[in-house]
Amino acid sequence: MRKKSHISLARDIVRNSEDEGLRKHKWAFYLGSILPDIKPSFLYKKHEIDGTFEQVKKEVRELSDSHGKYREHATKYYRNLGQITHYIADYFTFPHNRTYPGNLKDHCSYEEVLKLRLREYLKTDKKDRWPFVQCHFGSAEALCDFIKLRHEEYLRRKIDVEEDIRHIVSLNYQVVEGIRQLAEQGKLHQYLSKKRAA
Repeated sequence: MRKKSHISLARDIVRNSEDEGLRKHKWAFYLGSILPDIKPSFLYKKHEIDGTFEQVKKEVRELSDSHGKYREHATKYYRNLGQITHYIADYFTFPHNRTYPGNLKDHCSYEEVLKLRLREYLKTDKKDRWPFVQCHFGSAEALCDFIKLRHEEYLRRKIDVEEDIRHIVSLNYQVVEGIRQLAEQGKLHQYLSKKRAA
């Protein structure tokens, strides 16, 4: 996706989120959502599931760990959450998949159309959008398995810009919410452990 598309999606997620921390650190989240496209690694690391998913899995585990390395670094936490949304969006953008038959020019044209249609889609009332199921994940691994499964299902479908948009938006909402839930579960578990020990 284009950087403007990643920013549009990030703004929509912030606007519709109940996460106070996300709203407070929205600029870090916005930066994270475009960071993979402005890092030098952009030149040699393709944003395809086969090339970056292990990195995404590692980050999902770390962000889901409420007492992990980000506990005292909310800005980094939300920046890295933004980076996850970037990769998820690219995984569900047809030109970022091994099955895409086009060349670089076709890739750029596709993403231009996607940018315009995504912007229109995000203007619609959230309740009128393609519905997505609120999922509850027992672990970061379960969330990552869900992403992988949804991607396999995506590749079996007839792919077009509208299909990409529905997957991009719904998956990113599910992933952001899933990570938040896992971190909250970890905080609750930590609190209960302290209570039992006292």
